[in-house]
Amino acid sequence: MERPDLMYPKSRRSGLLIDQIGDETIVYDQLRQEAHALNRLASIVWRHSDGSRSVQELAIIVGTELGTHANASIVEYALDKLATAHLLEDETLTRRDAVRRMTYASAAAVALPAVLSITAPTPAMAASSARPTPTPSSGN
Repeated sequence: MERPDLMYPKSRRSGLLIDQIGDETIVYDQLRQEAHALNRLASIVWRHSDGSRSVQELAIIVGTELGTHANASIVEYALDKLATAHLLEDETLTRRDAVRRMTYASAAAVALPAVLSITAPTPAMAASSARPTPTPSSGN
């Protein structure tokens, strides 16, 4: 039996700066000072996770937008990646749940969702960048 909190995922929107670049969505988390690049599949899942759609409904949307078959397992895997990046309101989907479900999925026709994350440097780190020290001129 599915846990009710996983049936209708909701993407986090507060404290985020969001930009669409081609098929990818770039999300900057102001609180954690992390930037995340969501590939097309992860973007579709995140964008449509509004708390009113089930995982199965999200799979239908993903399939329609990508023009291929997508099942609930691939959506759950994407939700796991989004939860790991703190981009969901309720982060109760565990990696173990998602991996277990992925073993039953035939996701060969659909690229796996990817969420790439980096931590933004603090102002002090940015100020101490490794710049070459100017050498004194020989005065020719």
